[in-house]
Amino acid sequence: MLSLHKQLLNMGLHQRSHNSPMSVLSHLRRLLYISSLLLSSQLLGVAQEQRVDMPFLTMNTLDTAILRIDYRYQFKDGSRSISNQMTLLVGEHVQSFQGTANFYTDSLGVALENKRYPSQFLNEKFNRLPKGMSNINWQVYTNYPQGKVSITDRVLMDHYLSVEPLEKQQWTIKQDSVRNIMGYQCKLGVSNLYGRLWYAWYTEDIAYSTGPWILRGLPGLIVQAYDSEHLHDFLLLSIAERKHPIAFRESTYFKYPRERVIREYMKYASDPGRAFQSTGLATPLGGKKDTPPIKRTIPYVPLRRVTP
Repeated sequence: MLSLHKQLLNMGLHQRSHNSPMSVLSHLRRLLYISSLLLSSQLLGVAQEQRVDMPFLTMNTLDTAILRIDYRYQFKDGSRSISNQMTLLVGEHVQSFQGTANFYTDSLGVALENKRYPSQFLNEKFNRLPKGMSNINWQVYTNYPQGKVSITDRVLMDHYLSVEPLEKQQWTIKQDSVRNIMGYQCKLGVSNLYGRLWYAWYTEDIAYSTGPWILRGLPGLIVQAYDSEHLHDFLLLSIAERKHPIAFRESTYFKYPRERVIREYMKYASDPGRAFQSTGLATPLGGKKDTPPIKRTIPYVPLRRVTP
């Protein structure tokens, strides 16, 4: 495995590059994941050829999914439009919503049954997972714990957990608004939620009162949802009956209110190079720690309206 410094050079974080923001973010996400595995097992000083047994992830199965529903999630940050694929798992008691890349990572964690394996074996398994589907770190667990919503997130090496009450959402149904979306006859519901006005098109043909992110409470599945400023847009891609474990990724979480976590990510996204340098895991070219990195930004517009 290349050293962190060499990986950073290959990623182009310390030199000018024509890589897209999504490409840089994807490389950074992979690097941070590998780094967390190394740090958690104190492997930074271990030679590549040495065998080290370690767990991939520690997963706690909460429920079994009845449905797997995939959405396209698109958001706009200035002139940049970023698209991600998201996966909603609907169980009898719990549901989860996460980036599809994280869904595959967690699925591998469940399959490995929290057992310890050689690090090389785990890296090979991880590298075979589908890539490029999403760069979303946050994950939403509805009705876990019972009557609550749990949201996990990661900012650099820090993992966060926010737990909130599972409150009923108030929707105004526009009975005269009907539209065919993705082959489904849909009606319109409107709601103010976390500082944004949301328009949600739902179908009564699929009798599940749920949808993407934390949107729920309409008399049918949400097929499309967007805010009044068209900064965020969820669109149904596929739906299938699938029995799949709904699992929670255990970690050492900082337990903070969701708004505080969002502010932490906003600060990180505004200058990720400086944030990464501040961890001490990397230094600029030439090895001078006080040399500021070239400033880039990561596209980020929180679903909740939060002031910096």
